[in-house]
Amino acid sequence: MVLTSICTSSYSQKTQSYSVSQSEIEKYIKLNNNEHRLLEYKDDKTSLLLKLQQLHHINASRKKYKKDPVELDILASRVANKISKQAAQKKFMGHFNTDGESPYHRYAFAGGTHHIVENASAISANQKLPAAENDITAYMQQLHNAFMAEKAPNDGHKQNCIHPHHNFVGIGYYIYNNQFRYYEEFVDQYLKFGDFQETVTINQSVNLPVKPVKNKHLYMALAYYEKKTGKMSVAAINRKKVYNDYTSELTHQILPWNLPQQNNEGYTPLRFTFTKKGLYYIQIFVDDKPYSGGKATTKNKIQASGVVIEVE
Repeated sequence: MVLTSICTSSYSQKTQSYSVSQSEIEKYIKLNNNEHRLLEYKDDKTSLLLKLQQLHHINASRKKYKKDPVELDILASRVANKISKQAAQKKFMGHFNTDGESPYHRYAFAGGTHHIVENASAISANQKLPAAENDITAYMQQLHNAFMAEKAPNDGHKQNCIHPHHNFVGIGYYIYNNQFRYYEEFVDQYLKFGDFQETVTINQSVNLPVKPVKNKHLYMALAYYEKKTGKMSVAAINRKKVYNDYTSELTHQILPWNLPQQNNEGYTPLRFTFTKKGLYYIQIFVDDKPYSGGKATTKNKIQASGVVIEVE
């Protein structure tokens, strides 16, 4: 997937109102309190409520295109908060941070294991932006509406918003003086993961236990190699308007007919051995039905993982 970034210099205070139920509020407050990763970027109750409003706004877009609603992903929201803050304070706009990390790096390094696809946007004004709750709502809705207003063939953000495989979304924002940043991290959660080592040495065997959710079936696993990320300047981030959800060096393929047998707990132990120092991005695909023979292809399959293994 290749996505472009957008930037806007104007904003409107027109907003759409949504009703958030008490049970929904209580559900996400509990999830928020139970998530202990990236605590520095945890949403307070006010921010969480604003995001639940925005979640309804996103789902209204999905409903218009007859797509199932997504739920709010707490970890992905904190990942989005982190990049939003850095982008607003350092005045850049894009899919990379100053450590050269793309969206799948940032989510994986925070402990995420699922597949993630990012929309990024910004408001830059000539004077300090108002920061009341209704202003934040207006900024987020306007930027999401800009995604949905895209026209083919330049409609990558829109297609990401309404992709049928997405079932969760992380929402992040940050306002700093005259800068507002807004990120949507759409997530595909279709796998459960057993324990695995995120950092290994060369030629060390890696065991990655995975189990598809109900009614999904493990299909294929791929691993892509890349060098460790390096520092990026603000100018370089602003120039790099797209990111790839893969690299040019495919190192491993576990095809449907080579998948290991499930263990007694229903997990399939995917095994890898990596021969170079760097990062390996593992993409695991699932399908609605078991593999029944024929050519193996990722077309119309669900990419369900965003695991990154570091080899030292």
